[in-house]
Amino acid sequence: MKCFIQKETSLFLLIICFAALLYLFNINFSEIWIDEAFTKALVRHPFSQICSLVAGDFHPPLYFLGLKLFTSVVGLNDFTIRLFSVIGALSTLIIGYIVGQRVFGKYGALCYCYLLLALPMLACYSHDARMYTWAAFATTGVFLYSCLFIRTNQKGDLILLGLFSLMAVYTHYYCLIAAFYANMFVLIYLFINKNKSWRSVLAMGSAVFVLFLPWFSVLLSQTHAAQKNFWSPAVSFSTLLSCYVYPFGHEYRLSNLAYPMAAIVYGLTIISIYKIFIAGKDDNRLVLGLSLVIFHCTVLTVVIISFILRPLLYWRYIACVVTMLMVPPALYFMGGGYKQLKAILLGSLLCCGIYISIAASYFSFGPYKQSLDYLQKTRPDVKKIVHVTEITAGPFYEYGKDGPWSQYCLKNANAVWYTNMAVFDGFQAIKNLDEALEKDEIFCMVKFPLTPLNEKNCDLILSQSQTLAVDTVADNKPYSGVQFLLYILKYRGNIQ
Repeated sequence: MKCFIQKETSLFLLIICFAALLYLFNINFSEIWIDEAFTKALVRHPFSQICSLVAGDFHPPLYFLGLKLFTSVVGLNDFTIRLFSVIGALSTLIIGYIVGQRVFGKYGALCYCYLLLALPMLACYSHDARMYTWAAFATTGVFLYSCLFIRTNQKGDLILLGLFSLMAVYTHYYCLIAAFYANMFVLIYLFINKNKSWRSVLAMGSAVFVLFLPWFSVLLSQTHAAQKNFWSPAVSFSTLLSCYVYPFGHEYRLSNLAYPMAAIVYGLTIISIYKIFIAGKDDNRLVLGLSLVIFHCTVLTVVIISFILRPLLYWRYIACVVTMLMVPPALYFMGGGYKQLKAILLGSLLCCGIYISIAASYFSFGPYKQSLDYLQKTRPDVKKIVHVTEITAGPFYEYGKDGPWSQYCLKNANAVWYTNMAVFDGFQAIKNLDEALEKDEIFCMVKFPLTPLNEKNCDLILSQSQTLAVDTVADNKPYSGVQFLLYILKYRGNIQ
């Protein structure tokens, strides 16, 4: 038995070492995009300002405060802000094994970690300076300690459930929904089974709510702002389907291997549901039921909110609860029999997932720094850049803030901007070109043709300027479809 335990521990250490290599591989291949530029600019501010600046966006503050603390120690650059996400992904695997042993057993926890390693979405967001890997960590902790408290009624498990719930609600609003359903599941389960510990769960949940109250008014204001102005597409069958398929793909591209991965995972989920709930051949009803509730009720709730208020369903946010998808397959692999088939299925998932994750590490968001280098080399007379959307504004400013350019964002009645540009110190918002330009002054307007936003402002700028040249800068990375149009213009004045 001791040898078996040591073997599993050794395998887990190999998983963690391999995961670290996988998550770090090509981590700085892509230049940072708008959300990462926002993150980087935000954590330059002191702790005292971060919460107020995040309040003007659409997220809770905990991830940014944690990243601020981390970069205060290790330094602030593209690598370190992404490294924090790698640590979040590794932490998810670690808690999945260490705490998961008490839920799944040692072998089951090892299977769960294998499956998390095979999950492309977790690997993809380890390269993204956003909160998604830490959101997955928080949700996984809520799930595991929910299961444990129902089984043990130990005070320590309840306290940790409360701490992970608090972490979840302050990390992402999808996590808030997931934590709500997990805690309600525990509360109802204990109440139905006449376990008096439901009172302790209710008290803990109340404490978490009280501790969230300081941010609750901000959530209401963010909700009001989102009703007016949020970028998520309308809910449709395709957007809903993407939430179930993209966990096995990578950002904005679906590998052909994503579909067999999805088929295997959902097929094993159906088998687990049949074996546990219908055939009664397994006693993991609690574990399976809770994982299904957390994932699917979160998605369903967001769908309902999307119809009532404004579309908020987007596949990227599924990263917050994506680890729940691997619980039913883990339960299947824990069962006896069909050892060769299980080895083939587990190996197939692992190989497909790692292949997709490596391919994802070669994804590039666009030629932001490349465009500035091109502009400096070929158009040294251009000293002012005007943006009509945050897609270009944030990264261009981040890479060009120490350069020779003054940069502006045109925000007038025609403009829709989704990002709180106040985090970018020195970035100037203007309502018309007269605020930034002199007559006959040469400047550059940047356009992102793949996502034509604020076209009226593009047309307005062009109508008030003489076009000298239109340069195309294509990404020199393998995915060279991303390109920017650099309009070199001479301002003619505000023509009414």
